[in-house]
Amino acid sequence: MESFLCFAVVVVPIAIIGWQLYETRQAVATTTVESPCEPAQVAQIIRDAFGGPRAVLWTTTSGPGMINMRRRGVHGGITMSIDIEPLSGGGTRVDMWASGTVVYLGLLVNFAGVVNRRKRAIARRLTAELAAGQAA
Repeated sequence: MESFLCFAVVVVPIAIIGWQLYETRQAVATTTVESPCEPAQVAQIIRDAFGGPRAVLWTTTSGPGMINMRRRGVHGGITMSIDIEPLSGGGTRVDMWASGTVVYLGLLVNFAGVVNRRKRAIARRLTAELAAGQAA
């Protein structure tokens, strides 16, 4: 029983901190997606990814990207910035990253996992448009 308690007291918090550090690095890193869609269509797909029930949790803010969304939360939440750039051969390049963060204990970013999930959702929507475009 003591070994389990030692495990729970030592290993579990270290694992949680490690997971949070991973989430933080992923949120701050730039995620790039290329889409065959025109920039205006890509911008609408991205805005739709923050719409619906999520609109209560996200608000438009200023920032370094073309689209900047801030997660409502304690101490201001996290800002997700998105750049949309037309490609010379047609299509659009999208760069997404966390541009404004609230850091705890010098390591952990507030709502990093939420930004990572939005990045993946937007990438899925853009690649679904790619697959739909190829099927047509």
